[in-house]
Amino acid sequence: MARGIWEGDDRGSLKVINCGLKLKKFAEVPMPNVVQHWILFLAYLTMADVGLISAFVERWHIETNSFVFLFGQMTIPLNDVVTLYLSAHCKFFDAHMNMNTNNTARDAHEFLGATWEETCAEITYNKCVQYLLQWLCDLYNRLIQSNMFECAARMYLLHLVGSTILADKTHTRVEGKYVSLFIDLDRCQDYSWGTASLVVLYDNMRYGTIHDSRQLGGYMTLLQHFPRISKRGDRGAVPAHLPRACRWNAKYAVEGGLMTYRRRLDALLLEDVVFTPYDNDRANHPFALTSMFSRYLRCGGVSVPYQLERCLQKFGRIQCIPCDIPRAPNNIDWEWQTTMRASVAAFWSLYPIATFLREVIADYYAWYLNVSHPLIFPPPTAIAPSIPPTVAHDPHILHLF
Repeated sequence: MARGIWEGDDRGSLKVINCGLKLKKFAEVPMPNVVQHWILFLAYLTMADVGLISAFVERWHIETNSFVFLFGQMTIPLNDVVTLYLSAHCKFFDAHMNMNTNNTARDAHEFLGATWEETCAEITYNKCVQYLLQWLCDLYNRLIQSNMFECAARMYLLHLVGSTILADKTHTRVEGKYVSLFIDLDRCQDYSWGTASLVVLYDNMRYGTIHDSRQLGGYMTLLQHFPRISKRGDRGAVPAHLPRACRWNAKYAVEGGLMTYRRRLDALLLEDVVFTPYDNDRANHPFALTSMFSRYLRCGGVSVPYQLERCLQKFGRIQCIPCDIPRAPNNIDWEWQTTMRASVAAFWSLYPIATFLREVIADYYAWYLNVSHPLIFPPPTAIAPSIPPTVAHDPHILHLF
């Protein structure tokens, strides 16, 4: 995408839909305080900043799963999704892949409490193996009134993930295959929800980089918490254990929209970025060792490379020239479950801790600028700043998550 825009082939902004209002309405239903707290503080955005999200997706590199900027590469590691209280351990999802209308209707009847007739009518209306989010919401209210609380719990969880971390392009439906994740409610904690959210996010951004794409799926509002480059209202003080992003309200788009965001991202200096915003507050934001795993992640039938070597500054390490992307192994799950400790130990031993902020090896930037396309606009349209070796801290700079 970056090269296409550079050469004048501009597709404009993507269509981005947000389910924040649906979650707000669902929050009006009586529920445990911990669940209501999660929705109001972590999934609260009701407006999507289309220009900002489009500008970030344009810089996504599908081979490395990282954003490309002039100062270097940046990604969203597992340690970031952990701040949203999503577990980054346990096993990958194994949702049913070969769903058809019959077993989609059967799952809704047996596990969601819908009658067979209304389930068949829903599948027929959708003409696919999906459920409408509004249908789930209406059914949830009826289940509560009928004291069918176990089915109501499955219904609520399916609606929640279908509106956030597992949202598809329609943003009005959720895949029927995800019902299997909630059949045994006691086993929900056995899944790695953090890796699932990351895989879906990576995969949707991969589709977003295709020139013919016009709409994004996934929980894309995760990309719009950047007070340095976008206009945000300040919500004031928030509890220390919540992500920094919860401080900001997404009320206004920047004048000029996508073009303004492109120029601001082109102009970002190395000194404009704080790579490790929670290093001084690990009591409230503990570091997830699983973030140091480096190979492939999986969610259902989708697998993505997870290569931290390209963004070592996110972990307070000296950035070096990374190795080539390895081929996907035959058994991704086996690597995740059996090589985790070895992968973490290798990370600690291979990559030394930086002696000053944003430290890189001597020839890193020469290599990076040779293999990357970090600018969207060609000079003199874009501002091409120099990259200093070290900078002082500025309280107004960009904080990533």
